[in-house]
Amino acid sequence: MTNFNHLPFEIRAQIWKLTVEPRTVEVRVAHWNIARNWRIFSTTPVPAPLQTCREARNMALYKQAFSDIGFKKRYVWLNYNIDLLSIGKTAFSVFKTVAPLITRLKFERENSNEYWYRWESHETLNFVNAKEIHVVCGDPPEIWWEATDQIAWPCALENVFFIDPRDGVIVNGIELGKIRDESNEAEERRIDEEYEEEARQYEEETRQLFADMSTL
Repeated sequence: MTNFNHLPFEIRAQIWKLTVEPRTVEVRVAHWNIARNWRIFSTTPVPAPLQTCREARNMALYKQAFSDIGFKKRYVWLNYNIDLLSIGKTAFSVFKTVAPLITRLKFERENSNEYWYRWESHETLNFVNAKEIHVVCGDPPEIWWEATDQIAWPCALENVFFIDPRDGVIVNGIELGKIRDESNEAEERRIDEEYEEEARQYEEETRQLFADMSTL
């Protein structure tokens, strides 16, 4: 069996590239305050190839991301092309300088939150090159029904995914819009049926009233 180190560099390089797989990279902020005395940190392990040898690290399979963010210079290993950056409830403003580099973003928000709805939601457009957006819904999914129309997303709606953490159900923006429309149509039918029933009862009561009067 051929020793890996004895293989031609071109073959070794190709093998290293094949070790790269999409990851969800969790990034948060510690010690946040208005003076920017804070730092970013990640609970996601360093990719295994980077812990193997110097050659793997020199292949530039991952970048030292976010080193210019925060008071203390820290970095997170990230492959901008395939990794999903998950920031939880961290403010978009933290990532403003690097937002154009992010292609896959995941965050948690409440659409009923006034700050998010009126202001921060506009900052999604800072992620101008995002190909996917994953939204963990902090309130019931129906609160997000209008988000497909009222929020400007940097990517197509079929690539905006809404996640209900209560049951794990995931729908994209197109599907969410259809659910909203179907629910609205069902509500309109219910109202129409109630109106028709009330009109029928009123007509029946009126007919009975005239019938009673005719017997007097």
